[in-house]
Amino acid sequence: MGIRKISDLKPVFSGDNVVEWQSPAGTRFRYERDRSAVGQEMVPGSEVYDWHVLAKSDLSHAKRMVFRLINEDEF
Repeated sequence: MGIRKISDLKPVFSGDNVVEWQSPAGTRFRYERDRSAVGQEMVPGSEVYDWHVLAKSDLSHAKRMVFRLINEDEF
């Protein structure tokens, strides 16, 4: 099950340089500002991520990437 709108993304953790979201299926996504990338957790609970570099490192681009990854992964 994916999500319909980017505004449906609610962070489960937010720090100075890191924001994390969790998909309805339980996959965690992590945006690291210093890395300019969004990570998709490979195995739930492993904290091992497949990183996707962003064209522009800001929260809006990160949320768009997470939205796209959730909907690709879960549809």
